Amino acid sequence: MPLAARLPLASFAFVVALLVSGCGGDGSETTGGATVTSRSVTTTPTGPPAKRDGRAPGGERCQSQLGSFVGSMDGLRRRLAVGVTYDQYVAEVRGIRSTYGEIPIEKLQIDCLTLVATPAEKAFNRYIEGANDWGECVSELGCGTTEVEPVLQRRWRVASHFVSEAQDGLDQGS
Repeated sequence: MPLAARLPLASFAFVVALLVSGCGGDGSETTGGATVTSRSVTTTPTGPPAKRDGRAPGGERCQSQLGSFVGSMDGLRRRLAVGVTYDQYVAEVRGIRSTYGEIPIEKLQIDCLTLVATPAEKAFNRYIEGANDWGECVSELGCGTTEVEPVLQRRWRVASHFVSEAQDGLDQGS
């Protein structure tokens, strides 16, 4: 989905309302390095750490336009490594959405769009999908860790890959 085709604010509000409305039991289960309850998830890091080799991040303009957006998703990725509750996760996604809304799409250079914005948006979409999946599970009776954990892990692993790709784009001097 191209960056220009942003989620309409109304759709996002609906998704957030759906996510926040869910409630569930407190059962938890630990499998394969992750603990998921109807209200929290703890997982091990799934992607490579952010590149910080002393070089100035790529193109100053691209960094100023997309650095906060990419950084906010890297922050979420790091918080997922130590565990977040469902409510914390939804709040994080909302914060990222706010940062996303501030991107000056019409001013992005093609290299910045291709190397940074596209993978960053793909990562954000995976985090939104994870929030939707988790919210649906929380609101369904009988949905537990066995059902939602593999879905969340997969979404977050893919998101982590795209965040790393966007960070690499920033580092390349986009």
